[in-house]
Amino acid sequence: MTAADPADLKLAAALMPGRTRLLARGATCTVYTDGVQVVRLSDPNPGKAARFRVDAQVRRKLRELGIPTPRTSELGHLPDGRAYSVEGLVKGDDLPPSPRGWQQLSGAIRALHTLKFSGYGLLEDREDILNGSQSNAEDGFRSRLEQAWPFHAGTLQAQPLIWLEKELHDPLQALEGELHALAHLPVCVCHTDLHLNQWVWRGGELAAFLDFGDASIGPPAWDWASLAYFHGWEPAARLAGEPLGREVALFGLLLAFHRASRAVILNRPGRKVEAVAFARSCLERLSTPGG
Repeated sequence: MTAADPADLKLAAALMPGRTRLLARGATCTVYTDGVQVVRLSDPNPGKAARFRVDAQVRRKLRELGIPTPRTSELGHLPDGRAYSVEGLVKGDDLPPSPRGWQQLSGAIRALHTLKFSGYGLLEDREDILNGSQSNAEDGFRSRLEQAWPFHAGTLQAQPLIWLEKELHDPLQALEGELHALAHLPVCVCHTDLHLNQWVWRGGELAAFLDFGDASIGPPAWDWASLAYFHGWEPAARLAGEPLGREVALFGLLLAFHRASRAVILNRPGRKVEAVAFARSCLERLSTPGG
């Protein structure tokens, strides 16, 4: 981890009573802690905007349903206009999740899917209601996913996923109609980015479900596909509590397009390989009877 910016460290220290240190850097913000609270400062020139208000709103609604997630104590803006958030620090441990812990995480994801909402796509950054930023599902996909063919303009040949692996072109082209049909599935509030850092385990149980800044209105298959991308198909099915349907593998292809595009933009070779491998796994499931 790189050293803390002295000016930002001073700003963070002014928002917390204890001795402050750098905790982490994310895509949109830098996180500091005094061991009791955390302060998130939005980056001055982020690739995308920090979305602290909607994150706080989703967490508040989940706590009302009994889901463990940090409480936001303060939201505001720094003198330079950047947003900040102050919230409780949830500490984990090195113990792996127990069967009960997996059940709790499954329940947390399902609880998220029950929240009331309106609209489609990336949620507006607000504290009062969960409102998708778009009026239809296709625009909703475009608001969150980068170059996810066939919902983004341009030919299949122009997509970064195909640049990385030309052999994917023909099997993906054959699925164009089914991919378009994903826009007609029922929708809910989805997390959309369920990697390992989005929850905290303590004593084998779920201590916190985290980071709803990218939450979007879309089909539940979005989250099950995200789990499969980061953790594998079997863990995703275990958390879903049922076999994953064809729509999950199809949505997984949209995630592969998105992740490949991000990998090219950020020049992350490992992520390029990851995106191609996941696309192949989705196509394999779709070519299997019952897949």
